[in-house]
Amino acid sequence: MNTFNFNRFSQALKCQFLVERKTWIRLFGIFTFVMFMANLFFTRLQTDYRNFVENHPTEIESYYNSHMEQTVAFGVFFFCVAMLFGISSMFSKMKDTRKRSAYLLWPVSNLEKYVVSFLLYFVLMAVLTVGAYMLADALRVFVDWLTGRVVIWGIPKLSEPFTSPDEPFSHWQFAWMFFTWVFYAHSFYTLGGTLFRRQQFLFTTGTAVAIIILLVTIMNQINPHIEFISGNWDEKTQTYTHIFHPFFYILHSTMCALMVFHYWASYKLFTRMQVINNKWLNV
Repeated sequence: MNTFNFNRFSQALKCQFLVERKTWIRLFGIFTFVMFMANLFFTRLQTDYRNFVENHPTEIESYYNSHMEQTVAFGVFFFCVAMLFGISSMFSKMKDTRKRSAYLLWPVSNLEKYVVSFLLYFVLMAVLTVGAYMLADALRVFVDWLTGRVVIWGIPKLSEPFTSPDEPFSHWQFAWMFFTWVFYAHSFYTLGGTLFRRQQFLFTTGTAVAIIILLVTIMNQINPHIEFISGNWDEKTQTYTHIFHPFFYILHSTMCALMVFHYWASYKLFTRMQVINNKWLNV
């Protein structure tokens, strides 16, 4: 059964969410705690706030702001890891035979099952992680307010890279490169989460590291001095012109094609899952 019925799909989405709601609540609590502790580490253990207030009272805001940027950077890093961990775990509920048979015999089409899991572990994981970051930031601000520190929110700083004068997406090539790498990594972990039956995140990460080492070695053998992005500084206009090597376009076009293939292969692997499979692979 490969048809897609929206009413059946919505009921399946609601059902799976309710079944796994305790897991999502637990993850939300863990994510909030980890980011809150990280915020305290960067703003308290790594700062000499009291001494700086006594010696440089007029510069305390800029001083504390620099440490706040570290918490934002950690939050972005944590979000990326959480998204990769989430999408690689979308079929972790099928580890043992009983759960696998119950899920595969669910009276829902393969496409609906796949989309339900994909949405929960992509969209819901993103919402949950962002919500955990906002709550952790609010708790950190509350602690700062109670202890008489400068109150600086970290949430507004998330938009600074897109609104600053040195906006990184001034060229469409940079935007293309950014989103290509982000979604390529996501598609790779989606495929790994479908292919591996156990320890999906660890095995997929190990595979990614091995592939990166292999590709870097091959590239160094072919041309160790290739520059994907170079540029020239014009003294008259005081502007910097970026030059994109043709291999830049070849590489990112290939990655886009592989991205589509990864998502397609992930779905095809799911449709071929059986109750009795390999111990480590879903084949």
